[in-house]
Amino acid sequence: MMKAFPTSFLILFALFLTMPVASASTVTVTDIAGRNVTVELPVKRMVVSEARYLPLLALLRPDDPVGGVVGTMTPLSWTHPDIETQLFERFPEASDIPLFGGRNKDSVSVEKIIDLAPELAIFGLNDHGPGAKNAELIDQLTAAGTKIVFIDFRSDPLHNTLPSIRMLGRLLGAEKRAEEYAAFYQERFDRVVTRVSQTKERPTVFLQPHPGRFECCWGMADGMLGPFVEVAGGTNIADAVAPGPTAQHTAEFLLMENPDVWIGTASGTFAEFSDGADPVALGAGMTPETASQSLTRYLSAPEFAALDAVRTGRAHSIWHNFYNSPFNIVALEAFAKWTHPDLFNDIDPMDTLAEIYERWLPFELNGTFSATVGAVQ
Repeated sequence: MMKAFPTSFLILFALFLTMPVASASTVTVTDIAGRNVTVELPVKRMVVSEARYLPLLALLRPDDPVGGVVGTMTPLSWTHPDIETQLFERFPEASDIPLFGGRNKDSVSVEKIIDLAPELAIFGLNDHGPGAKNAELIDQLTAAGTKIVFIDFRSDPLHNTLPSIRMLGRLLGAEKRAEEYAAFYQERFDRVVTRVSQTKERPTVFLQPHPGRFECCWGMADGMLGPFVEVAGGTNIADAVAPGPTAQHTAEFLLMENPDVWIGTASGTFAEFSDGADPVALGAGMTPETASQSLTRYLSAPEFAALDAVRTGRAHSIWHNFYNSPFNIVALEAFAKWTHPDLFNDIDPMDTLAEIYERWLPFELNGTFSATVGAVQ
């Protein structure tokens, strides 16, 4: 005769059968290099090429921005010294993350990465670190069991910024937050495109990276922030003559073209400005006054002083590190405002930057990130 089980036992047994089993899952993504990569979730150990991407991890996971990060190629202080200070204060474990290289891909130690035993490596498509064309490194890490995904905010940020953010959102269990930021970004992007479509005027623009750090006059063209000029409603004068994303042009070229708007991507620091160094400075420690002074001092050279853009107050600087950043929407808004001031007189790109910090980052915004010649912005 079959033994009857108590009702309470049967209920518990039924609950046991319906309980979810704790196990890892997998997700397949298509990275920015077009590679299909299957990753086991959750990712517990990862390396990041340039530490400049840590603010993106902070955007996606503000309560645990460096969780699982076991190595970076460069320190965050290279590009974001103020954020690094705040990161170390709020998340002390971040100061113990080892480095596996220096400031270029040739400095990378594959052996060091393998020793760190990452499950996932997040690399830039074509930045200062290992890129998608580095077949030997990809093969070595893959053989060691590391999955590699490529993101991009540098080679083609117009098309790759949001896919990069969404992909990492999937891999890091932060899809909702990634989609919320993508909507924030897209709304501002669409506003620029819509307003620019209302005018046929296309002022000429020269976009000069690192003013004061290198000899005159490098220009951004087909790559990095160069295409943002066209989206913002301008005509990039370097685009027709540059053989690649950047090229050096003569001062005579600049004077002959005499662009309506001049924009420099400033990589100088407050310390360099205080020492009287040439690089145009923005970022932490800079005030609107010192930022304008730094720009005006650089543009007082004869090859710039004669430009209409300088004489009419249409010469500006923007923080260089927007060029390889998920926050490049700030640069697009700035370009649009400077190119079409009447169309965008109600837009302040620095308000957008402040909102990004307030809504998305566990850090405070310190410093000045844009300036105008001979005026305080």
